[in-house]
Amino acid sequence: MLDLRRLRTFREVIGRSSFSAAAQALDYTQSSVSQQITTLERDLGVTLVDRTSRPVKPTAAGAAVLAHADGLLAQADAVERELDALTKGESGTLRMGGFFTAWATFLPAAVAAFSRAHPGVALELHQLEPAPALRGVRAGELDIAVVYGFDPPDDELVQRTHLLDDPYAVALPSRHRLAGRRRVALADLAGERWVSPPADHDYTQVLRRLCREYGDFEPDVAYETGDIAMAQPIVAAGLAVALLPALGLVPTHAGVTVIRLPSTPPARSVWTVRPRGRRAPVAAAMDDALAHAARRPGLTPGA
Repeated sequence: MLDLRRLRTFREVIGRSSFSAAAQALDYTQSSVSQQITTLERDLGVTLVDRTSRPVKPTAAGAAVLAHADGLLAQADAVERELDALTKGESGTLRMGGFFTAWATFLPAAVAAFSRAHPGVALELHQLEPAPALRGVRAGELDIAVVYGFDPPDDELVQRTHLLDDPYAVALPSRHRLAGRRRVALADLAGERWVSPPADHDYTQVLRRLCREYGDFEPDVAYETGDIAMAQPIVAAGLAVALLPALGLVPTHAGVTVIRLPSTPPARSVWTVRPRGRRAPVAAAMDDALAHAARRPGLTPGA
């Protein structure tokens, strides 16, 4: 195997036709330069320098090695420059996933801040629910993801950063009989028609549990939708009420009134997740940008 440092020294010796001149240019001692050339010759099994001539010249084997030296050293320099740029967050690609309401609220601000600070980094952005986003991080297909849940991701393959808590609030049609109140209880909404995802969705399970625990009733889910963006328009039309996370209520549609509940139901929390143990400076920089964006005001309507 070629030692690039010794190869660089060999090229300097031949280029300057002198061991002493090469030593001075490289800031080495002459004995160090001579030892490097001897070691390179031993590694390759050939004599590279004709030491009997003045000035020194390459042997036939030395000329053959020299013909490739510039290309090899240029490639090595390019690798070092690219790695240095990656380490400093000046280049490369960052692959990020996040769920819909995060993209609809604070993620764009984080991406904008990151891009201003790291204009040379290409971004691959994906809208993903927590389960596939976590799988992507574990598999190395994503460098960072924004996920939510009631419990923090407990996985030895990922590291997490808490961004915010995303409490639930009631979304009512603005002409609803309860819309003028500052607070309502879930029990006040017994008999209402609800908009919610399908029955097997985690959100709907939470809705049913909260209505039973805090209101002693089963919600009448009259409108099922897998797209949270459809909930507010249905509420605004006066067709149903909804229990939505705060991020799903930003911005609040015209015709919708947001009211907090007096007893606090479990809030879902939002985290970033990254592969554990992987040195990825650009992912850490995005983590910081997300944490800053998540602290901005306006993410908790109805307070």
